[in-house]
Amino acid sequence: MKTLHSFLLAWFFATSFIKAQPTPQPALAHFGATPENGGIRFRPQCPPLVQRAGAPAAFYTYYWEFGDGDFSFEESPLHRYENSGPHQALLAATAHYDDKQKPPKPTSQQVFASTGVPGALRPNHVFTKTAQAIALKTNQQPAAGEEIVCIISYRNNSIFTTDGRLHLFFNERKFPATHFTFLNARTHFGEKSEAAYTQIPLQKALDWDALFEGIATAGNAAPLFFAAPPSSAELLQKARQNYRDEQGWRFTALKPGEQRNLFVSLQGTANMLKDTSAFIHLKGVFAPFDPAVSPEEFTLEIEIVSSHDPNAIAVSDNRVSYRKVGGKNLDYKVRFQNNGEGPAQKVELTVTLPEGLNASKMRPIKWYPECPICTTPPQPSGCLDTAVTRDGLVFTFRNIYLPGSRQKGVSDYDSTQGFVRYRIEPHKDIPKRPFRSQASIVFDKNKPVLTNFSKTRFKPGLSPGLKMGYAFQPDSSDTGYFFFGASLSPYKSWRIYPQVELLTGVKGRTDLPERLTLLPGDISQLMGDLDTLVSQEIRESGSRGFFSLEVPVLLRKNFTKFVGAGIGGSARVLFENGEDSRQVTTTRTPYRLVIGPSGIVEYLQMGDPVTTTEPSTQDFSETNLRFSLFADLTLGSVRAGPNVGIRAGGILLDGFQPFVQASFEYKF
Repeated sequence: MKTLHSFLLAWFFATSFIKAQPTPQPALAHFGATPENGGIRFRPQCPPLVQRAGAPAAFYTYYWEFGDGDFSFEESPLHRYENSGPHQALLAATAHYDDKQKPPKPTSQQVFASTGVPGALRPNHVFTKTAQAIALKTNQQPAAGEEIVCIISYRNNSIFTTDGRLHLFFNERKFPATHFTFLNARTHFGEKSEAAYTQIPLQKALDWDALFEGIATAGNAAPLFFAAPPSSAELLQKARQNYRDEQGWRFTALKPGEQRNLFVSLQGTANMLKDTSAFIHLKGVFAPFDPAVSPEEFTLEIEIVSSHDPNAIAVSDNRVSYRKVGGKNLDYKVRFQNNGEGPAQKVELTVTLPEGLNASKMRPIKWYPECPICTTPPQPSGCLDTAVTRDGLVFTFRNIYLPGSRQKGVSDYDSTQGFVRYRIEPHKDIPKRPFRSQASIVFDKNKPVLTNFSKTRFKPGLSPGLKMGYAFQPDSSDTGYFFFGASLSPYKSWRIYPQVELLTGVKGRTDLPERLTLLPGDISQLMGDLDTLVSQEIRESGSRGFFSLEVPVLLRKNFTKFVGAGIGGSARVLFENGEDSRQVTTTRTPYRLVIGPSGIVEYLQMGDPVTTTEPSTQDFSETNLRFSLFADLTLGSVRAGPNVGIRAGGILLDGFQPFVQASFEYKF
């Protein structure tokens, strides 16, 4: 007992100590802000990096919000505020090749601008085209459990001042998992976030069809044909079909040529892990109220990562339907970054090619640094060379200038990065098993840098089938019946897989063998002076038929495209019906007790027998449950298409009654 008390006391203190320990929290990315040259110099103060073994040198990239609608990706930016006073600045630092379990969380703090600089507010933007009205960019690639910032830059490219709405769409419907939850938005130009704005129909747009028809037929000229630009309502309707979640903000008085930024924080969910190395998208819609200002949409492609490595590979679909894979193209994107102290002139990417992807159908569709495809022999200027080798696909940037992230005078990390995006087509008979790719990246003559694996697996997919055949018991010639039904199994299964069937058996009524029973009268049983001897002839016949429902469940394996086998069992409900007929013929013969010539007492027939016949019929109905075990063999297009099969086993009734089924099946 004393030992037990000691153990319980120790357990109590141990659990109390464990509960009292604080849960490890990710470190914060602090920063300092000091006045300098009429502005404020921002300097990050991030936790020390822990170098990942075998990886390039670990480093941080930085994202700053200054609290006035402007931002920067520089490490230590100098910012001049237009208005003096307090501003809430934010720093989000992303660690690359860091071996810590949790990345530093974004942090914000108030900074004070003692004097304003007139005209100093010239917000950065993320536009890449001159006439662009909306663009999106994130501070990092998304990862499960991490917070990212989405920058929405929008501007008015017309000559009219307009009000309107901004819409941000996330969590694509094509992915089962939810990737993001909305945290907050930081607005600096009077934008108002109201849930009601998200679903309110927009004001009636300009009737472009009528306008263009009038222009086309002006002056009795021959009709011209114009394609009207999509309206805001059309852009929003299409986006809502493809995305589950939406946030909206109303903006006012956007002047001609004015550009603004809005910042949105999204939290990556744990479900995001399921889609690591897959492309996902965020969509923004610029919906002005003035019909003279054109609406616009922008789709940002980002890649889910498990760690923030600038050298990575991703695939457009990490889950594909095997039924449609033959006509589907897969897009791969290999990203790389020169982390050296000097520029790279040659970058070689070698990508492993999974079994089942057709190398002859590969084509690069976009790449950076931008350069032409190499000629034969290669031109002296920069170009991209593509080749297929035993090791896989090889992409080589020749004679380029890719700055290093640690190179003197380089502060734009985007300029140190590049990528190749290529499209490839699967073979029609690609093996039905997950496949993956990895890239090896060589900068000039340095050691190769290996990326993550991009993984693609197949959705289960269902294959319905139609089945018909004939079943019988070998030891009984009158038990055969026809059946038909359906089967369900995974589409074009490659390994062992389950299959379930529903079979309906039908057998019309057939005559039963006639049974004759004779019951002759026994004269020795007569009693009395005058008695009647009664004899009977009983004829019994009838018919039987049935309707049955059978549910076989089995495990199957396709050894080749043409041969498969399986084992399983079934439950069968038998609804029997029929009719029983009975005809009884009775003969009555009178006898009298007399004394014969020899003095012996005996019965003597006294007249002719009297015969009567009584027929009768009765309906038959009975329900029975039968269980069976079996094995089967199929030949033909056993994965999808027509095949024939033979199934043999035994019914578990009064022992083991053998049965055989021969069938034809078509699997879709």
